[in-house]
Amino acid sequence: MTEKKVRSGKRTEESKRARRRRLATPFFTVLFGLALVALILPLRPTESMREKRRLAQFPDFSVQSLLSGDYFDEISTWYSDTFPGRETWLDVATALNNMHGITTNVVNYSQLNQPAELELPPLPAEPTPAPPAESAEPGEPDAEPTPTPEPTPVPTPEPTPYYEEIDTPTESLESWGGIGDNDEKVIHGAALQIGGAAFEKFQFNEGLTSLNAVMVSRAAGIAKEYDVRFFDMPIPASVGVLLSSDLVSRLGMGDQGQAIAFKFEKESDDVMKVNVFNTLVRHNGEYIYFRTDHHWTALGAYYAYEAFCRVADFEPVPLSEYEEKDMGDFLGSFYSTSPQPAKLEEDRLYAYQPPGNIEMQVYNNGYTFPADVIFDKSQASIFDKYVSFLGGDHTMTVLTNTDMPEDGPNCAVYKDSYGNPFVIYLTQHYHRVYALDFRKYDAMGMRSFIQAYHINDVILAESMSMSMGLGTYQMLDMRLGY
Repeated sequence: MTEKKVRSGKRTEESKRARRRRLATPFFTVLFGLALVALILPLRPTESMREKRRLAQFPDFSVQSLLSGDYFDEISTWYSDTFPGRETWLDVATALNNMHGITTNVVNYSQLNQPAELELPPLPAEPTPAPPAESAEPGEPDAEPTPTPEPTPVPTPEPTPYYEEIDTPTESLESWGGIGDNDEKVIHGAALQIGGAAFEKFQFNEGLTSLNAVMVSRAAGIAKEYDVRFFDMPIPASVGVLLSSDLVSRLGMGDQGQAIAFKFEKESDDVMKVNVFNTLVRHNGEYIYFRTDHHWTALGAYYAYEAFCRVADFEPVPLSEYEEKDMGDFLGSFYSTSPQPAKLEEDRLYAYQPPGNIEMQVYNNGYTFPADVIFDKSQASIFDKYVSFLGGDHTMTVLTNTDMPEDGPNCAVYKDSYGNPFVIYLTQHYHRVYALDFRKYDAMGMRSFIQAYHINDVILAESMSMSMGLGTYQMLDMRLGY
C-alpha cells in the first residue's frame, strides 16, 4: 500500500513538472523572440519625442571600461533606454497611473473639437487705407502740406555678452531643491540624479551646432527681405544652469553656455541673439526648473521673457500684474526615467494668467477649437500638469490680445514644448502670437507665413537638448528655409 502511494506521488510530481514545462515553454519562447527583435539596431529609437531628449547611445569599447565594468553597465542602459516601442510602454504606464483615483477637469478633445476645413486660421484683414487728402479748389494756391513729424530715435540696447562665466556653488541651490554638494550623483541613461532632483544630460555636437547656425542665419536673411526681425533664443536644460561648470565638466557633460556662445559667434549679424543662459544662471537659486521634469517652470520662462524684451526693446510687464494659479503637486518625465525616482522631491506647478483680454484658438490634427490660455489642471492627475500651459503641444496655437488694434504687430514663434509657458508673456506686446510647434507644423514655410499673416517678428525658441539632434535640424531646415 505504501509503495503504491509512493509511485502515485511520483507520478503526481512528474505530472506537475510536465505541466509547468508546457506553460513555461511558450512564455520563454516569446521572451526570447522579443529579445531578438530588441537587438535589431534599425528598430531601436534614437530620440524620445515624448520626453524631448536624445536616448542613450551604444557605448564605445575600451579596455578600461571593460575592466571597470562600466562597459556592460552602459550597454544595459542603452538596451533599456532604446527598447523598440518604449514610448508606447511609457504611455501605457502613464495611463495606468491615471486610473488611480478620480480626476476632474481633464479636457476631452474628442468632445470639444469640431472638424476644421483648413489647418490654418483665417487670414487677417488687410488694413483700410487712409482716404486721400482733399486737393485745393481751382484757382486757389495749393494747400500747405502737413509737416511730417521727425521719427523719435529708438535707443539701441546694450549688447548682451554671448557667454559669461557665472559660477555658483551647488550649495546655493538648497532653496531650490534641497540638494547639496555631498549628495550622491547617479547617472542612468540620459538622466542625472542628485539627491531629490533629476537633470537631463547634455552633450555638445559641434557639427550640428554649426549647421544650426547656418540655417538660422539663412532664415534671418529671408525675414530681413520683408523687414521682419528674427530672434534666436536657445533654451538651456537645467543641468548647465543649476550646477557649477566644474561639476558639469567632472560629470563628462558639455557646457551649454559655451555651446550657445559658439552658436552665436557663427550666426550672421541679421540674427537678433537672446542669451537666456546668463539670465537664468543669475537666478539659479530660485525655482526656475522642475526637479522631476526636464522643462523649466513658468518663473524660469518669465526671466527668459525679460531677456527677450531687452533685445527686442520692449518694456516687460511685471510678473506682479499676472494672476498666479496654483495647479498643485506635479511629477514629470524624470519620474519614470531617473535611477531613484522614490527619492525625487515632488514639484509644484504655478502658471500665470496674463492681464488683458486674451483669446486663444487651437489648430491641431485637422481640428480647431477655442481654449483657455491657462488650463485649470489643479484637480488633474499629478502627472498631467504641464499641459496647463496652452493645453499642451499643438500644431499651431493663436493667441490674440483683443485690447490691441487689429493692425498691431504680430509674431510667429517656432518652438518645442519649452516654448509653451514663454509665449504667454508675449501677448502683452503683440496683437497676435502664432505659436508653431516645429515638430508638427508643416503647412507652409516661414517665407509664406510671414506674408500671409503680416508677421513683424519671428522667434526661434528651441531647447538646447533638441538642437543636438539631426532630426530636429532637418525639421527646422524645412520649416524656416523656404
